[in-house]
Amino acid sequence: MRHRFPPVAAALLGLAAARAPALRAQQFLVHGTTTSQFVQLRPIQFDPTANFDTGAFVALPATYAAPFTQDVELSAWGLGIDGLRAYALVRGRAALGSGLVWPESDEHFQTLYAYLELERTHYLLRAGRQQRASGLGWYAFDGLTASWRPLAAVRIEGYGGRGLARASLDAPNASAITSLDPLQPDQGTVLLGASLWAAPSARSSFSAIYQRELLANQSGLVSERAAFDGRLGLGSHLVLAASADADVARQQWGKARVSATVLLGGASVVLEAFRYRPTLDLSTIWGVFSPESHDGYSATLILAAARDVSLTGAFTYRRWQPLSIGSPFLVDVGNDQKEATAGVQVRQGAWTFDGDYHLELGFGGDQSAGDLHAAWSPGGGWRAGVSTSAFQQTDLFRVSGGTVYGLGADFGTALDRRVALKVDVTRYFQRRQTGATGVDWNQTRASVTFDWTVGADADRVGSYR
Repeated sequence: MRHRFPPVAAALLGLAAARAPALRAQQFLVHGTTTSQFVQLRPIQFDPTANFDTGAFVALPATYAAPFTQDVELSAWGLGIDGLRAYALVRGRAALGSGLVWPESDEHFQTLYAYLELERTHYLLRAGRQQRASGLGWYAFDGLTASWRPLAAVRIEGYGGRGLARASLDAPNASAITSLDPLQPDQGTVLLGASLWAAPSARSSFSAIYQRELLANQSGLVSERAAFDGRLGLGSHLVLAASADADVARQQWGKARVSATVLLGGASVVLEAFRYRPTLDLSTIWGVFSPESHDGYSATLILAAARDVSLTGAFTYRRWQPLSIGSPFLVDVGNDQKEATAGVQVRQGAWTFDGDYHLELGFGGDQSAGDLHAAWSPGGGWRAGVSTSAFQQTDLFRVSGGTVYGLGADFGTALDRRVALKVDVTRYFQRRQTGATGVDWNQTRASVTFDWTVGADADRVGSYR
């Protein structure tokens, strides 16, 4: 078992806990989510004698994973100082007799968040383990965030501390990461950043962020990035939006997107043009593989056809840049991809019916898929539903030239105002064309989620978000 609890946050939360018994107004809120899953998977291997001795990937006997996770979220306030709050979110994991190694199953305990926060009308200070989501992606660090709000519609923020690996709560030089990327530096990183947010009017806002990540001994630069986004409403029928990020260290633009949303009565139309370019840290080797970028456009329509009927439709086109280096995995996969979706939702009393269809053409293979779902919600937090689905794939990512069908059921109920239970089960059946060989998709998926809350509701400074 490996423990992940930042020393600074542990000391701060310990200090808050030590003071708590002597504080009459001290209150807390504890929220827990218990999730257990059952997932069947089929390993595959290449059989040179299959498919009339031309060779093919074939399925091995089905095996399973049964991961179990327990999230506990704690918020405590009334600690003797107005606006002071302690917050933590920890996760426990286990494998309930799994036949497969589930990702992070050996990480039995993990601290996702743990900090002390002092919040006032015009400023906020937060110390401990934190995670930030922005136009640069998702970053975690152990350190300090300071926010200042000189005006109701302006927020200036700075943050910094010990950086953690992207998409992970481990240090970049942790053994679990260096085993995957042996060229990672044998030291940690320092993350520093600043951001600005402003809303000049009720229908407009913009933000900008700049961030640097350095090796702990300041001997090298891991990444230097910036991003901005903005939104502008013109009248009551048009909203314009744009966003972009840049790799400052490499002097390259990354992702970019512009969109226009037109609102007309019960309908809305969203038109977008976008570009995607992967951004990789300077400290890794993956940049030498020259990950390819793509650009494209999309159109989405949402229509309230009647009071209880809504329709959706979308079309997306993507075009990948030609390969700059050879790859054994990307041969004759094409450069263009087209996606089309259509959906309908009908509400009738306590019943809700949803249906959608998705078609994808190009770039390695074609896929078509459809889903139908019927749900009954009589009130009081009760919900029951049944669903059916089907999908096909051809070419590189094919489903053996056949079709996979799914049948499922889901159930949810609020056992109490602060206790809820949700269960869902789906069984997939594969029907192949005559004589087809390949991967076997027959499998079962199930999950049970138990959600509970105890304690009071946190009081927040209403003017700060």
